[in-house]
Amino acid sequence: MQAGTVLDGRYRLIQPIGAGGFGQVWKAHDPRVDRKVAVKVLAGDGGADHDRQVARFAREAAVAGGLSHPNIVTVHDFGSAMYDGRLHAYLVMQLLPGKSLSTVLEAGRLPLSKAMYTAACVADALEAAHEAGLTHRDIKPSNIIVRSSGEATVVDFGITRSSDARHDITTTGVLIGTPAYMAPEALSGTFDCRSDMYSLGCVLYEMVTGQRPFTGTSWRLVNQHLNEQPAPLRTLRPDAPAELERLVSRLMAKDPAQRPASADVWATLKEINDRHFGAAPPSRGKDIAHNINVTAAEATDGA
Repeated sequence: MQAGTVLDGRYRLIQPIGAGGFGQVWKAHDPRVDRKVAVKVLAGDGGADHDRQVARFAREAAVAGGLSHPNIVTVHDFGSAMYDGRLHAYLVMQLLPGKSLSTVLEAGRLPLSKAMYTAACVADALEAAHEAGLTHRDIKPSNIIVRSSGEATVVDFGITRSSDARHDITTTGVLIGTPAYMAPEALSGTFDCRSDMYSLGCVLYEMVTGQRPFTGTSWRLVNQHLNEQPAPLRTLRPDAPAELERLVSRLMAKDPAQRPASADVWATLKEINDRHFGAAPPSRGKDIAHNINVTAAEATDGA
Protein backbone atom coordinates (compact mmCIF):
# COMPACT_ATOMS: atom_id res chain seq x y z
CA MET A 1 0.00 0.00 0.00
CA GLN A 2 1.10 3.55 -0.62
CA ALA A 3 -0.25 7.06 -0.08
CA GLY A 4 -2.89 7.96 -2.64
CA THR A 5 -4.27 4.42 -2.94
CA VAL A 6 -8.08 4.36 -3.04
CA LEU A 7 -9.64 1.30 -1.43
CA ASP A 8 -12.90 0.02 -2.82
CA GLY A 9 -13.29 3.19 -4.87
CA ARG A 10 -13.89 5.15 -1.67
CA TYR A 11 -11.18 5.44 0.99
CA ARG A 12 -8.10 7.41 -0.10
CA LEU A 13 -5.05 6.55 2.00
CA ILE A 14 -3.13 9.63 3.15
CA GLN A 15 -0.32 8.45 5.44
CA PRO A 16 0.53 5.49 7.70
CA ILE A 17 -0.08 6.22 11.37
CA GLY A 18 0.72 2.90 13.00
CA ALA A 19 0.55 -0.86 12.92
CA GLY A 20 -1.96 -2.99 14.77
CA GLY A 21 -1.77 -6.66 15.63
CA PHE A 22 -3.04 -7.73 12.24
CA GLY A 23 -2.32 -4.92 9.82
CA GLN A 24 -1.11 -1.41 9.04
CA VAL A 25 -3.19 1.58 10.06
CA TRP A 26 -3.59 4.55 7.71
CA LYS A 27 -5.03 8.01 7.99
CA ALA A 28 -7.52 8.22 5.13
CA HIS A 29 -10.28 10.35 3.64
CA ASP A 30 -13.86 9.24 3.05
CA PRO A 31 -15.31 11.56 0.40
CA ARG A 32 -18.89 10.33 0.82
CA VAL A 33 -19.19 12.04 4.17
CA ASP A 34 -16.08 14.24 3.81
CA ARG A 35 -14.32 13.09 6.95
CA LYS A 36 -10.92 11.77 7.96
CA VAL A 37 -10.91 8.17 9.16
CA ALA A 38 -8.46 5.52 10.30
CA VAL A 39 -8.24 2.48 8.03
CA LYS A 40 -6.59 -0.72 9.21
CA VAL A 41 -5.47 -2.75 6.20
CA LEU A 42 -4.60 -6.44 6.20
CA ALA A 43 -2.50 -7.74 3.30
CA GLY A 44 -3.60 -11.14 2.04
CA ASP A 45 -1.53 -14.11 0.93
CA GLY A 46 -4.35 -16.60 0.46
CA GLY A 47 -3.11 -18.91 3.24
CA ALA A 48 -5.07 -20.46 6.07
CA ASP A 49 -3.54 -18.04 8.56
CA HIS A 50 -4.76 -15.15 6.43
CA ASP A 51 -8.28 -16.54 6.56
CA ARG A 52 -8.11 -16.59 10.36
CA GLN A 53 -6.84 -13.02 10.41
CA VAL A 54 -9.66 -11.89 8.11
CA ALA A 55 -12.07 -13.59 10.49
CA ARG A 56 -10.52 -11.59 13.34
CA PHE A 57 -10.92 -8.41 11.31
CA ALA A 58 -14.58 -9.21 10.75
CA ARG A 59 -14.90 -10.01 14.44
CA GLU A 60 -13.44 -6.62 15.40
CA ALA A 61 -15.90 -4.89 13.07
CA ALA A 62 -18.86 -6.82 14.51
CA VAL A 63 -17.85 -6.33 18.14
CA ALA A 64 -16.72 -2.70 18.18
CA GLY A 65 -19.42 -1.74 15.68
CA GLY A 66 -22.02 -2.90 18.17
CA LEU A 67 -20.68 -0.73 20.99
CA SER A 68 -21.44 2.95 21.40
CA HIS A 69 -19.37 4.58 24.11
CA PRO A 70 -17.21 7.72 24.26
CA ASN A 71 -14.21 5.68 25.49
CA ILE A 72 -14.46 2.95 22.82
CA VAL A 73 -13.34 3.55 19.25
CA THR A 74 -16.19 3.81 16.74
CA VAL A 75 -16.11 1.40 13.78
CA HIS A 76 -17.68 2.73 10.57
CA ASP A 77 -17.16 0.05 7.92
CA PHE A 78 -15.54 -3.27 6.98
CA GLY A 79 -14.77 -4.72 3.57
CA SER A 80 -12.15 -6.04 1.16
CA ALA A 81 -10.55 -4.71 -1.99
CA MET A 82 -8.02 -5.84 -4.60
CA TYR A 83 -4.67 -4.10 -4.70
CA ASP A 84 -1.57 -5.15 -6.64
CA GLY A 85 -3.12 -8.53 -7.40
CA ARG A 86 -3.94 -9.29 -3.75
CA LEU A 87 -7.11 -9.16 -1.75
CA HIS A 88 -6.86 -6.82 1.23
CA ALA A 89 -9.36 -6.77 4.07
CA TYR A 90 -9.84 -3.38 5.68
CA LEU A 91 -11.52 -1.91 8.73
CA VAL A 92 -12.63 1.74 8.83
CA MET A 93 -12.64 3.41 12.24
CA GLN A 94 -12.94 6.76 13.91
CA LEU A 95 -9.72 8.76 13.54
CA LEU A 96 -8.67 9.56 17.09
CA PRO A 97 -6.55 12.67 17.68
CA GLY A 98 -3.93 11.86 20.25
CA LYS A 99 -1.18 9.37 21.08
CA SER A 100 -1.13 5.79 22.22
CA LEU A 101 -0.51 5.40 25.93
CA SER A 102 2.61 3.40 25.09
CA THR A 103 4.01 6.46 23.30
CA VAL A 104 3.04 8.73 26.22
CA LEU A 105 4.81 6.40 28.67
CA GLU A 106 8.06 6.64 26.73
CA ALA A 107 8.53 9.98 28.49
CA GLY A 108 8.18 8.31 31.90
CA ARG A 109 5.52 7.85 34.54
CA LEU A 110 2.40 10.02 34.56
CA PRO A 111 1.19 12.53 37.12
CA LEU A 112 -0.95 10.60 39.59
CA SER A 113 -4.17 12.42 38.76
CA LYS A 114 -3.65 11.83 35.02
CA ALA A 115 -2.86 8.15 35.57
CA MET A 116 -6.03 7.67 37.57
CA TYR A 117 -8.16 9.57 35.06
CA THR A 118 -6.82 7.47 32.18
CA ALA A 119 -7.50 4.27 34.14
CA ALA A 120 -11.02 5.50 34.96
CA CYS A 121 -11.73 6.05 31.24
CA VAL A 122 -10.59 2.51 30.47
CA ALA A 123 -12.64 1.09 33.35
CA ASP A 124 -15.70 2.93 32.04
CA ALA A 125 -15.12 1.49 28.55
CA LEU A 126 -14.68 -2.00 29.96
CA GLU A 127 -17.88 -1.72 31.97
CA ALA A 128 -19.80 -1.05 28.73
CA ALA A 129 -18.07 -3.96 26.98
CA HIS A 130 -18.62 -6.34 29.90
CA GLU A 131 -22.29 -5.41 30.12
CA ALA A 132 -22.53 -6.35 26.44
CA GLY A 133 -20.98 -9.74 27.22
CA LEU A 134 -17.57 -8.91 25.78
CA THR A 135 -14.08 -9.44 27.19
CA HIS A 136 -11.36 -7.43 25.45
CA ARG A 137 -8.47 -9.82 26.30
CA ASP A 138 -5.68 -7.45 25.24
CA ILE A 139 -5.81 -4.32 27.41
CA LYS A 140 -2.35 -2.74 27.16
CA PRO A 141 -0.88 0.76 26.61
CA SER A 142 -0.71 0.46 22.82
CA ASN A 143 -4.46 -0.27 22.72
CA ILE A 144 -5.32 2.89 24.64
CA ILE A 145 -5.33 6.24 22.83
CA VAL A 146 -4.94 9.35 24.98
CA ARG A 147 -6.46 12.45 23.42
CA SER A 148 -5.32 16.02 23.90
CA SER A 149 -8.36 16.57 26.14
CA GLY A 150 -7.07 13.86 28.47
CA GLU A 151 -9.82 11.40 27.53
CA ALA A 152 -8.64 7.84 26.89
CA THR A 153 -10.18 5.53 24.28
CA VAL A 154 -9.87 1.75 24.04
CA VAL A 155 -9.14 0.35 20.57
CA ASP A 156 -8.42 -2.99 18.87
CA PHE A 157 -11.14 -5.46 19.70
CA GLY A 158 -9.66 -7.96 17.24
CA ILE A 159 -9.25 -10.75 19.80
CA THR A 160 -12.26 -9.95 21.93
CA ARG A 161 -14.15 -12.89 23.40
CA SER A 162 -17.93 -12.82 23.26
CA SER A 163 -20.53 -14.64 25.30
CA ASP A 164 -21.90 -15.65 21.90
CA ALA A 165 -19.80 -18.67 20.87
CA ARG A 166 -20.64 -18.09 17.21
CA HIS A 167 -18.56 -14.92 17.29
CA ASP A 168 -15.60 -16.21 19.28
CA ILE A 169 -12.35 -17.03 17.51
CA THR A 170 -9.77 -19.14 19.28
CA THR A 171 -6.63 -20.80 17.98
CA THR A 172 -5.80 -23.94 19.94
CA GLY A 173 -2.32 -23.90 21.46
CA VAL A 174 -1.69 -20.23 20.72
CA LEU A 175 -1.29 -17.68 23.50
CA ILE A 176 -3.77 -14.90 22.73
CA GLY A 177 -2.89 -11.54 24.23
CA THR A 178 0.25 -9.76 25.41
CA PRO A 179 2.18 -11.66 28.12
CA ALA A 180 3.33 -8.55 30.02
CA TYR A 181 -0.31 -7.67 30.80
CA MET A 182 -2.05 -11.05 30.90
CA ALA A 183 -3.96 -12.39 33.89
CA PRO A 184 -2.74 -15.69 35.37
CA GLU A 185 -5.87 -17.57 34.28
CA ALA A 186 -5.60 -16.13 30.77
CA LEU A 187 -2.24 -17.83 30.34
CA SER A 188 -4.06 -21.16 30.33
CA GLY A 189 -6.76 -19.94 27.96
CA THR A 190 -9.43 -19.06 30.53
CA PHE A 191 -10.87 -15.59 30.03
CA ASP A 192 -13.67 -13.52 31.46
CA CYS A 193 -14.24 -9.87 32.33
CA ARG A 194 -12.10 -10.20 35.47
CA SER A 195 -9.09 -10.93 33.25
CA ASP A 196 -9.47 -7.46 31.74
CA MET A 197 -9.35 -5.98 35.23
CA TYR A 198 -6.00 -7.67 35.93
CA SER A 199 -4.63 -6.19 32.70
CA LEU A 200 -5.93 -2.77 33.71
CA GLY A 201 -4.11 -3.20 37.02
CA CYS A 202 -0.86 -3.85 35.14
CA VAL A 203 -1.40 -0.75 33.00
CA LEU A 204 -2.25 1.43 36.02
CA TYR A 205 0.87 0.14 37.82
CA GLU A 206 2.99 1.14 34.81
CA MET A 207 1.40 4.58 34.52
CA VAL A 208 2.07 5.31 38.20
CA THR A 209 5.57 3.83 38.55
CA GLY A 210 6.95 4.19 35.04
CA GLN A 211 7.74 0.49 34.79
CA ARG A 212 5.82 -2.71 34.16
CA PRO A 213 4.98 -4.89 37.17
CA PHE A 214 6.82 -7.84 35.60
CA THR A 215 9.59 -7.99 33.01
CA GLY A 216 11.66 -10.62 31.25
CA THR A 217 11.21 -13.25 28.57
CA SER A 218 7.75 -14.63 27.82
CA TRP A 219 8.23 -17.71 30.01
CA ARG A 220 9.68 -15.62 32.83
CA LEU A 221 6.61 -13.39 32.61
CA VAL A 222 4.33 -16.40 32.76
CA ASN A 223 5.96 -17.58 35.99
CA GLN A 224 5.79 -14.10 37.54
CA HIS A 225 2.10 -13.65 36.72
CA LEU A 226 1.34 -17.08 38.15
CA ASN A 227 3.51 -17.11 41.26
CA GLU A 228 5.07 -13.75 42.14
CA GLN A 229 3.96 -10.35 43.40
CA PRO A 230 5.20 -7.09 41.86
CA ALA A 231 7.11 -4.59 43.98
CA PRO A 232 4.63 -2.65 46.15
CA LEU A 233 3.46 0.43 44.31
CA ARG A 234 4.57 2.94 46.94
CA THR A 235 8.12 1.61 47.07
CA LEU A 236 8.46 2.95 43.53
CA ARG A 237 6.12 5.95 43.91
CA PRO A 238 6.09 7.07 47.58
CA ASP A 239 3.72 9.97 46.90
CA ALA A 240 1.00 7.62 45.63
CA PRO A 241 -2.01 7.39 47.99
CA ALA A 242 -2.20 4.21 50.04
CA GLU A 243 -5.73 3.65 48.67
CA LEU A 244 -4.34 3.57 45.13
CA GLU A 245 -1.76 0.97 46.11
CA ARG A 246 -4.54 -1.16 47.61
CA LEU A 247 -6.66 -0.82 44.47
CA VAL A 248 -3.80 -1.93 42.20
CA SER A 249 -3.16 -4.90 44.50
CA ARG A 250 -6.82 -5.91 44.25
CA LEU A 251 -6.82 -5.54 40.48
CA MET A 252 -3.74 -7.76 40.24
CA ALA A 253 -4.99 -10.44 42.61
CA LYS A 254 -4.04 -13.92 41.42
CA ASP A 255 -7.57 -15.13 42.25
CA PRO A 256 -10.06 -13.56 39.79
CA ALA A 257 -12.78 -13.63 42.46
CA GLN A 258 -10.82 -11.09 44.52
CA ARG A 259 -10.67 -8.48 41.76
CA PRO A 260 -13.10 -5.54 41.71
CA ALA A 261 -15.62 -5.06 38.92
CA SER A 262 -15.07 -2.31 36.36
CA ALA A 263 -17.82 -0.11 37.83
CA ASP A 264 -16.25 -0.36 41.28
CA VAL A 265 -12.84 0.58 39.86
CA TRP A 266 -14.24 3.73 38.26
CA ALA A 267 -15.93 4.79 41.49
CA THR A 268 -12.85 4.05 43.61
CA LEU A 269 -10.53 5.99 41.31
CA LYS A 270 -12.88 8.98 41.39
CA GLU A 271 -13.04 8.85 45.17
CA ILE A 272 -9.25 8.69 45.51
CA ASN A 273 -8.76 11.52 43.04
CA ASP A 274 -11.38 13.73 44.70
CA ARG A 275 -9.87 13.13 48.13
CA HIS A 276 -6.25 13.74 47.20
CA PHE A 277 -6.27 15.78 43.98
CA GLY A 278 -9.69 17.43 43.90
CA ALA A 279 -10.39 21.14 43.50
CA ALA A 280 -8.45 23.27 45.98
CA PRO A 281 -10.53 25.12 48.60
CA PRO A 282 -11.09 28.83 47.95
CA SER A 283 -7.99 30.80 48.83
CA ARG A 284 -8.11 33.47 51.50
CA GLY A 285 -7.71 37.01 50.28
CA LYS A 286 -5.00 39.38 51.41
CA ASP A 287 -5.54 40.84 54.87
CA ILE A 288 -6.21 44.59 54.79
CA ALA A 289 -5.63 46.76 57.90
CA HIS A 290 -6.97 50.24 58.57
CA ASN A 291 -5.96 52.74 61.25
CA ILE A 292 -8.96 54.55 62.71
CA ASN A 293 -8.52 57.42 65.17
CA VAL A 294 -11.40 58.00 67.58
CA THR A 295 -11.78 60.08 70.74
CA ALA A 296 -12.39 58.47 74.11
CA ALA A 297 -15.99 59.70 74.06
CA GLU A 298 -16.58 58.19 70.58
CA ALA A 299 -15.11 54.88 71.67
CA THR A 300 -17.32 54.80 74.76
CA ASP A 301 -20.39 55.69 72.75
CA GLY A 302 -19.59 53.04 70.12
CA ALA A 303 -19.12 50.34 72.72
